[in-house]
Amino acid sequence: MARVVLVNTPERITIELNRDVTSLGRLPECEVVLVDALVSRRHAEIRREENHYRIVDLNSLNGVFINNLRISDEVLAPGDVITVGGVQILFEDSLPGLPRPATPAADQESSPVYAALMGQEIVKPVTDVGQDLQLDYSPAAAPGLPAPMFEQKANQNFFILYQVARALNSTNSLDELLDLTLTLIFQVINVERGVILLLDEQGDLQPRAMRMRGQKPAELPEIAVSRTIARRAIEEKVAIITSDAKYDPRFQEGVSIVQYNIRSALCVPLWERETIRGVIYVDNLIQTYAFGEHDLDLLTAIANQVALAIRQDSLQRRMRQEAIFRANLERFHSPDVVNLIVQQSQALEQFSHQAEEREVTVLFSDICGFTRLAEKLSAQETAGLIVDYFNEMSKIVFHFKGTVDKFIGDALMAIFGAPISYGNDAELAVDTAIEMLRRMEEFRRAIDERKRFQIRIGINTGMVVAGYLGSSRRTEYTVLGDPVNVAARLQDVARPNTILIGEGTYQKVRGLFPIKDLGGAKLKGKQQEIQVYQVLTEGLHP
Repeated sequence: MARVVLVNTPERITIELNRDVTSLGRLPECEVVLVDALVSRRHAEIRREENHYRIVDLNSLNGVFINNLRISDEVLAPGDVITVGGVQILFEDSLPGLPRPATPAADQESSPVYAALMGQEIVKPVTDVGQDLQLDYSPAAAPGLPAPMFEQKANQNFFILYQVARALNSTNSLDELLDLTLTLIFQVINVERGVILLLDEQGDLQPRAMRMRGQKPAELPEIAVSRTIARRAIEEKVAIITSDAKYDPRFQEGVSIVQYNIRSALCVPLWERETIRGVIYVDNLIQTYAFGEHDLDLLTAIANQVALAIRQDSLQRRMRQEAIFRANLERFHSPDVVNLIVQQSQALEQFSHQAEEREVTVLFSDICGFTRLAEKLSAQETAGLIVDYFNEMSKIVFHFKGTVDKFIGDALMAIFGAPISYGNDAELAVDTAIEMLRRMEEFRRAIDERKRFQIRIGINTGMVVAGYLGSSRRTEYTVLGDPVNVAARLQDVARPNTILIGEGTYQKVRGLFPIKDLGGAKLKGKQQEIQVYQVLTEGLHP
């Protein structure tokens, strides 16, 4: 009768092969249950066939080895040592079995050194980690561990996860959360150094929190981590434990592994909703086999919570930015224009320093004789009067889908057609000007006679450069170009309570309003005469 003997487990276990198929794996329903993180749920099968036994690898992640050679389907001979994960199994059989065919020269992946290392490395795809996060805290989950010791480990797991969960709700910043997370990891995992690295916008790993055992944070030197291991965890979306990274052929190209004498390393992706946001990397420069299955499960659970916290922090920052962005827009745009801008911007960065050439209509309105008016009033009265006036005029601009570009002393500059165009921007600008003059009649009647004043308006249409322009310290949405200057000059030469428009605007609105051709006019700063038109407002109501 054939049997297998588990030779490197806490207790030497013998299992008779009295079935046609004997399964090996981590699942409780397997005939040979192997509690080892390197072992797949259904790792391999030993099959009885006439006068011999055959072992078949069931597409396991970390493979099956016979006498340090990796196999996929092999006949067993008495005395063979089977390595499954970190477990060594001796095959015994009273029958001689079939002779094994000669094995070809092994490449690096099937060499004895590599085969031994396969028992020292845990590699788990991120897609499998989600199932492993459901930690089983019943003693039956660890049959080889005494109940008191198991309860102590379970309590530690609950404690660390509870503390991380509390940190999500109690820390004031992401950096504070990451620092606290490392502090808690050091309490429950045998690490010497730990770093949390996050991916930046360029896809590069940037250290955001680090810790070294026995070092105060203020005295902490820069920790150079193994980017080889960290990058592999991200690129292959796997959680990695290596028990002797220095001799692991998978990391032979990693200069940092040799340079910093890294022995044991544990690296877990910060994974949330199929998105890798960075890694938690810890290592031990002294001990090999410093980390095990318990550490992998625990750190994976922590990483999952940290990834959620990073997403939450990102959403909160985006909401704060959008709130500020919206508040700034509402100072210059009507609410519906603000909504359109926010809806059309998938990212706030689209409105950073981009500029574009587009056709707009620019409106300038100005208070006639403001200097003389200010001389008659106190500073407080003047300020109050201007604020009330600008509030009334801004409401009108917003009503007609315009943008208040800026206030220049006692003048107001408004834009129609940027950042949102409605196709009839020149018409909307003229409607705004007419309503401004009408509203000014009501405004004057409502204030003291000595505070009363009149306004004049200039409007022009043309191609400008529009966008958020300015310095690195301060930007504002505005338009630049000759049509802007012409609109300002038209306002300068307009008489009180009149609206002057340029040729560009006239071509857009002729036939819509009563307009008088005033002929050519020489405007300040212009070498050639500009054709000027007046919108006749007698009895008009937009």
